[in-house]
Amino acid sequence: MPITIFHKIFIDTKAFTSMKFSGSSGVRMKWGEELLNLAYQLGISLGNEYDDIALASDFRITSDSIVSVIAGAIMASGASVYYGGKIPTPSLAYATKNHNAGVMITASHNPPEYNGIKFWNPDGSAFSDEQIAKLQRRSIAKWNKVGKFYEENMLNEHREAFLKEFKAMDLNVVIDCSNGAGSVLTPFIFRDLGAKVTTLNCHPSGQFSGHPSEPSEENLIYLKKMVIAKKADLGIAHDGDADRFLAITPSGKYLSGDQILAIFTKVLGYKRIVAPVDSSKLLENFAEVVRCKVGDANVSRVMREKGIEFGGENSGTQIFASWRYTPDAIYAALKFAEIASKEDIDSIVQEFPKYYTLRKNIYYEDRDEMERKIEKFVKDYPVQRVDEYRVDMDDGWFLIRFSGTEPKVRITVEFESKESASFWMEKIYQVLSK
Repeated sequence: MPITIFHKIFIDTKAFTSMKFSGSSGVRMKWGEELLNLAYQLGISLGNEYDDIALASDFRITSDSIVSVIAGAIMASGASVYYGGKIPTPSLAYATKNHNAGVMITASHNPPEYNGIKFWNPDGSAFSDEQIAKLQRRSIAKWNKVGKFYEENMLNEHREAFLKEFKAMDLNVVIDCSNGAGSVLTPFIFRDLGAKVTTLNCHPSGQFSGHPSEPSEENLIYLKKMVIAKKADLGIAHDGDADRFLAITPSGKYLSGDQILAIFTKVLGYKRIVAPVDSSKLLENFAEVVRCKVGDANVSRVMREKGIEFGGENSGTQIFASWRYTPDAIYAALKFAEIASKEDIDSIVQEFPKYYTLRKNIYYEDRDEMERKIEKFVKDYPVQRVDEYRVDMDDGWFLIRFSGTEPKVRITVEFESKESASFWMEKIYQVLSK
């Protein structure tokens, strides 16, 4: 069977060259032969572009098999692999500074039946579209020029960097790692720095046994309860590969990704930030907001191009240029903890202007049919096509865009009144879900 699969890969490039990569400069899909085929193709191409490549994975059940396939393909092309084991995505991205490129096997916050591949540059940024485009040429090295396989303690290097960056903190925190890769680092680094730590779902599980791996408000019910029960100063949550940071205040309030961006912007004094088109107008109360396409790769790209120090997404990613161009949720959690040790987070949020934001997803089977529905709906409105379909109105806006990782449409509406937000969400949802 392996020979049949590899033979198919080696002679068939059509699926590979037409593959749609996700907004995270990688690819995610349900586990199966197609993903293994793609891993092999990418390994061959990576090995032809770069001499030494950092490689790691999350704790998903299927990750080891993909690691084996892509590592073998990289070495077959003549490049060497430096394997960091099962670690958070930002740990792999941090280690990539010592290599030509980095590859992380993860599907981030997606359900356990998914897996994927992310690519990183030495500066911590995700691969650009141009770099992805280069990963289409293939060849295999001569038998006497096969690459080597090494093991590297990437986790410890990341941990030591945090210990140099942050001072001791006297905080009581509750940490929920969603049974993901953050479990092997976040609770430990907070304890190293002197915090009192209570953990929830901090034992790695490839099936995310505690709750789904996306740190949404509905998935963090027990984190809220534990923060209140422990009278904690802060609740911290990650997704499956620890590139997302969300927070719970001492009163048990869930902070959205936009609210966290706003707190960082206000307290740290950023005058100019980068955020995607689906981020809240709340941010504009504290800084000039440079809008970009959705995806942390797009955020970091615009930050680099315009020399902007901070940016992020409402999904819970935050990027600090002074650290790395990586959405490092562990760094963000530590940085936020510093703020929580000096400021009353609940009071800060209480003073924020009110905007009512609603988000829903609609899964589809036929993308062309869904596009026709959307275009028919928006044809009478002033549509901006920076990233799919955004319509701005006097008292708010809505955005309809296709997910880059799953067959679904994401709907976001934000208005100054709850009634307007509900009206527009219901109107859009009814039309597109028929």
